[in-house]
Amino acid sequence: MSTAKKRKESQKENNRENNRESKTETKKALIFDCDPGIDDAIALILFSKLLKEKDEKREREKEKEGEEVKEGEEVKEEKNFQNVYIVATWGNVELKHTLRNSLFLRDFLGIQAKVVKGRETSITGEIIHAKKVHGEDGLRGASLKYKPEKWKEDLSLDELKQELKNYEEIRIIATGPLSSVAEIIQDKNLREKIKKIVWMGGAFFQDGNITPYAEFNSYCDPVAVNFLFDFAKEKKCVTVVPLDATSKTLIKTEDLIKLSQTTKIKEFLKSITEGIKIIELHDPLAVFSFFYKDSVKTFVSYPHVDTRSFRGKINSIITPNGFLKVVYDFDKEKFLEALKRSF
Repeated sequence: MSTAKKRKESQKENNRENNRESKTETKKALIFDCDPGIDDAIALILFSKLLKEKDEKREREKEKEGEEVKEGEEVKEEKNFQNVYIVATWGNVELKHTLRNSLFLRDFLGIQAKVVKGRETSITGEIIHAKKVHGEDGLRGASLKYKPEKWKEDLSLDELKQELKNYEEIRIIATGPLSSVAEIIQDKNLREKIKKIVWMGGAFFQDGNITPYAEFNSYCDPVAVNFLFDFAKEKKCVTVVPLDATSKTLIKTEDLIKLSQTTKIKEFLKSITEGIKIIELHDPLAVFSFFYKDSVKTFVSYPHVDTRSFRGKINSIITPNGFLKVVYDFDKEKFLEALKRSF
């Protein structure tokens, strides 16, 4: 073998070693904060699949070539998380229901995660629900067969914050009111560890869905939203997926169910969407945006949310000097394909 070829082979081996080392060096945690909820449940189905899924062919090619993944290439977000946490928070329905639904979905989908009992109210103590949309318990009774002795969470929110101190990096997907997330980002011991947050919420340049000017999640806890925006201003690692983008996910329920390739998921989708003809996949788009950041289009914004007269209304300007990434469009074909693989 020529000297040049030996040098090239040696470099490839070094790259492989470096890649292996980098995968074990950083201890990372992933949090999915949610309030299940019909579209939260669909989001968890997608989350479960994308978390487990590996592009084996692509990984083999990279391993064979000894190359590192270059910035900007279309890849799913980092997957080497030591622990995953599902934080059940108040929102679509009361916490007692979202907690049970989270426990049920964790086991139903086989997600390797600890379920955390989040906040019962907003930062300022209010409780608002969306039972007209999600039913009395959030999942049309799908989780009520769950035995009461299994309704116990793995961790409290305080216990989660204590456990998170053991990690070097934290990433968060949030699909409900930000009350529990606000507690985490306000913790000075955790603030520096948070590397990415993707939140479904807000309406930037279109009407709201709970008032003419406010989206449900931002309306529920606008104080927590401002905590998030303050954090984003400091860290510049936050992406918001608002109604401006999620309103483009409108799909007939029958067409959504047709995407399903397994009886288990098909029957579950039928049970939680009974009587609903059209559905918007707000929360699944947030999950998709987290895992496929190069398949969404964003603008940079400088926002503030109203906490008083126009509660939950986001006032924003688009500026390159902004601090918040806002999703306004996405690759619809890839989004539907990801859902199909998940179902």
